[in-house]
Amino acid sequence: MFWRLGFGHSSPIETILDSEDFTLQQLLDEDDLIQECKQLNKKLIDFLALPEQVDALLNYVVREVPPDSDDKTKFIYPYKASEVLSADLAAVVDCIFQNENLLDKLFDFLQKDPPLNPLLAGYFGKVVTTILARRPEQTLQVMHSKSVVPMLLNHLSASSILELLQKVVSEAEEIVELSPADWIYQIDLVGQLIAKLDPALDSEIHANACTALVGFVAPPAPPPLSWPTTPPSHRSRFAGQLLARETVSSLLDRCLKGSPSTLQHGLTVLVEIVRHCISANRQGPELQPLLSLVLLQLKDLVEILRSPPSMPVIVNTSGTLDPPLGSNRLKILEVIQALLTLKDEAVEAEMIRLQVLPLCLDLFFKYEWHSFLHNLVKNTLHMIIEGGSQALKRSLFTDGALLNRIVDAHKLNDEAVKQPKSCRKGYMGQLRLVSNLVMKQKALDTWMEEFTTQDSWKEFAANQLQRLNNVNERRNTDSGAAKAHESQGHSEDEDFHGSGSKEDMHGGGFEFRMPDNAGELFSPDRDDDLDIESGSHYVEVHDERDAPSEANVVDDLSMSTSKVEEQDVPSEAKANAVDDLSMSMSKLQVESGASDPEPSAPTQYTERVVVSITLTDGPGSRACVTLTTV
Repeated sequence: MFWRLGFGHSSPIETILDSEDFTLQQLLDEDDLIQECKQLNKKLIDFLALPEQVDALLNYVVREVPPDSDDKTKFIYPYKASEVLSADLAAVVDCIFQNENLLDKLFDFLQKDPPLNPLLAGYFGKVVTTILARRPEQTLQVMHSKSVVPMLLNHLSASSILELLQKVVSEAEEIVELSPADWIYQIDLVGQLIAKLDPALDSEIHANACTALVGFVAPPAPPPLSWPTTPPSHRSRFAGQLLARETVSSLLDRCLKGSPSTLQHGLTVLVEIVRHCISANRQGPELQPLLSLVLLQLKDLVEILRSPPSMPVIVNTSGTLDPPLGSNRLKILEVIQALLTLKDEAVEAEMIRLQVLPLCLDLFFKYEWHSFLHNLVKNTLHMIIEGGSQALKRSLFTDGALLNRIVDAHKLNDEAVKQPKSCRKGYMGQLRLVSNLVMKQKALDTWMEEFTTQDSWKEFAANQLQRLNNVNERRNTDSGAAKAHESQGHSEDEDFHGSGSKEDMHGGGFEFRMPDNAGELFSPDRDDDLDIESGSHYVEVHDERDAPSEANVVDDLSMSTSKVEEQDVPSEAKANAVDDLSMSMSKLQVESGASDPEPSAPTQYTERVVVSITLTDGPGSRACVTLTTV
């Protein structure tokens, strides 16, 4: 009925389409253009699918405009043109494939010299992704005939081009059995990506090449249920190429003979290769070519750990780092951890020979505020102590002097915390976990007693370690209890409860927290002023009546505020805090097993805020505060 009465909205697009003479630019000026395309306006789509109109839309997407052009020409028209071309309109996609010159115009965008205009590169990638999804086989054939993939690699510094390359590879893997898309494996894509780890190229290219290579071996995200599942044999073909001996050799050469950027990103790829081998349960002969190459270069990697390249000194609040740890040394430690995870005898023997574990511990204690380093080394130690070979464990206890280092670190920490404005070392939490693991594992590896029975370690385990464990256990227990009570709508540490609802807790609301020694604070023997903290407000309370002689029952004690101090509270909140506070009165009672006395009327004060408190005596005492303006 609403539409029949003529109240429906008429789009300006319809008015333009009904006119005898209109242009594409007129449509691009309308805000409703994209929405009308998504609603499949037939008259509009028929116009946009004309070859000359598609050609004009492509011009907006792939052609640079003069710098002195207006904002519409530089930004609005290219954006709307890309949205129309990527709206998945079958007629528009058909027009592109039916006209070779349109395909040429689209992909000739990649023949420009790098770097590409990042805005246009994003629009180009969006359009190609759309036609790839609509007609995957035909699009891949066109890409093969026009050598599009090498051109994509030429512009790898653009993140949108990297995303397009990943989608092309993914689509080719999906349909490899149904079409001649096998060409994607025959162009040595892996080798071309590794070649991009060239020190002469920008770090953005190194990072994007690394991302593409890691994508071949990293576990993919689970696809939607509606997507077809590709056979694992095809998904592992790029991984197989990446694991080839010549590929790993080229990767290591570029890591060690290149720039810091190539070292960092090359090692990232190497770590993912090793992790892929672990997840794929590759063992024995399959790993030997890879491990033999890595072990040949391991000495050079360890040397970088000992003597890193020159880096600028970093001065921060914790001190001076000269040299800083650096991302490259952290990445080398990741490689070491990944190699040790393989539990290969040759790898462990080389680690022992090169004194890798003592070096890891040196870095652990040197950079005492580097949490990434601490967790990485802690996980490595956990893996060795719990599942490493006896030779590797002995190297850790003898060459690395792990137990002595732990004891000495706690002594240094105890001295450090005595200094003014000091705190615990950043690695103390990790050391406690490692110490507990040693104590647990010694019951399984009896040979470890020759190290754990040393006097210094026995004293540490019986005193400091036990004390730390007790503190941590109490903390965990308190945290668990608090969470359990919160799930029931209250918490053990909620000592004061306001009488208003949560909706009433505006600027004038107060939240009170009562410490465990509430009974002492509210003792009748006190005659001094009492400050109760309440969020950003402080209420100073004065006792206005003589306290009863009996200490176990205090009846009808009324307190009035003499001053309300407000911190960082706007004037409106201040007015609410003083004038709009309306809460009920309560009584202050201290229970000691006796029955509650009959309540008496509270003392009333004119134009004052009256505070009344109900207090329960005994362990875990609780108190309830209510306030009212009288």
